[in-house]
Amino acid sequence: MIDLYYAPTPNGQKIILFLEEAQLAYRLIRVDINKGEQFRPQFLALSPNNKIPAIVDHLPVDGGAPLGLFESGEILLYLGRKIRKTAQR
Repeated sequence: MIDLYYAPTPNGQKIILFLEEAQLAYRLIRVDINKGEQFRPQFLALSPNNKIPAIVDHLPVDGGAPLGLFESGEILLYLGRKIRKTAQR
């Protein structure tokens, strides 16, 4: 399961589209940027640059602890690697 911290912005929508097309299980967690929720300590621990989107993959392909990522480009690269590795199994 992947937690997607998002706002309804183009970068947030890119990740949702990828997750849907790849049929990966995810949960949406909306971050209200109008209320400054991206500056809360819990969110800054995940995305130190306070940017949205960010994800936590609770089942990383390589195993181990949950993996947190931020920046839409890095998230898309990671998800691409994840589905490639999953398909190779």
